[in-house]
Amino acid sequence: MSIDNYYGLYVATCDICFENELDGEHSFYDAVAAKKEAGWKSKMIDGKWHDVCCHCQQRDDAPF
Repeated sequence: MSIDNYYGLYVATCDICFENELDGEHSFYDAVAAKKEAGWKSKMIDGKWHDVCCHCQQRDDAPF
């Protein structure tokens, strides 16, 4: 999953480049909302959610 809890903050990380992260949020649902607001895309693949930042959505290997 690309939203992890670090010291009480939920941080979204791109599942393709693993470099792009959003600012930490105080709840999981706030982190999900932040991903949507930032234009990230999410897709379930093999039973797991994958989140892709705006930059990586343009790549040929993006799952979208």
